[in-house]
Amino acid sequence: MKKFKQELKVRSYELDSQGHVNYGNYLNYLEYARVLTMEQLGIPFQEFIKRKKFIVIAEVNIKYLAPAFMGEELEITLEGIKSGRASFTFKQEIIRKNDGKKIIEADLTGVFVNESGKPIPIDEKFKKKLFD
Repeated sequence: MKKFKQELKVRSYELDSQGHVNYGNYLNYLEYARVLTMEQLGIPFQEFIKRKKFIVIAEVNIKYLAPAFMGEELEITLEGIKSGRASFTFKQEIIRKNDGKKIIEADLTGVFVNESGKPIPIDEKFKKKLFD
């Protein structure tokens, strides 16, 4: 499977009262990596919206393994694990760059839907770029 990588530096406003990244921000980091990867592959979100094909994340399973702190540089990976007729699964990880410590492991299930929210077949260009 193809594995894509993005980088991000932890910002002060993402911290909680203990001084580490608030757990909810990790979902934003994962989204950031998915959106940026799609843009770099020439399949930006806007292309699907114009064509009335919407990508929704239906399920997220996440394991928090270690904290991240302000100023740390993180690597966020994205790997297409499987694709079905309308749904797909990504594996994502967040790794602290300076020591290689894994911060997060996550599996995400997404679905392509139409304007009414009904599942539709996965876009072939999306499938080819991320899964083939």
